[in-house]
Amino acid sequence: MAINAAVKGDSFERYIEEIRSIWGDGKDPQLPFKVKDLMANLFSSTTSDEPWMAQLIREGKPSRELYRDPDFGFIQMGHVHSKGHGNAPHDHGPCWVVYGAYRGLTEITLYRRTDDGKEPGRATLEKKELHRLGPGVVYPYLAGDIHSTHAVETPAVVFRFLSYDLLKVERHRYDLEKDTVSVV
Repeated sequence: MAINAAVKGDSFERYIEEIRSIWGDGKDPQLPFKVKDLMANLFSSTTSDEPWMAQLIREGKPSRELYRDPDFGFIQMGHVHSKGHGNAPHDHGPCWVVYGAYRGLTEITLYRRTDDGKEPGRATLEKKELHRLGPGVVYPYLAGDIHSTHAVETPAVVFRFLSYDLLKVERHRYDLEKDTVSVV
């Protein structure tokens, strides 16, 4: 298993081994929820002075790949966001994602598409739900879920587990002001 040398640590290595042990063919519909539970366990078993976590927080990078699985293709990202950091509504195409907060507070807004999708490049959205991710809170977002993130309290240390490399799939970004959608 090739874990980035900077994130080697008992809790992180155990987390990755546990995900690998449950992955199977990657098609179990319960997999996002199982990863959610494993990520919550990672947070509860990792102190901020564990070397890999201390380094992640100290470096404060907005985005960092912590692990990419050579066999199954999933990716574990680590993010340190300052107050106000956020992104436009987007989906992850056919992939699912699990977001969890280790520190700080991040809000994730879920949206519902209100148009019929028949007009290319056009999309209207309405807010469906707001999730507040404080320390230890983890949520899975399934394929096609439209969401945006916003760091409220900082530093927001957020983990994002991707079921697959997003650069290899078609996904979409939505503009709420212009009611448009575009392929990322």
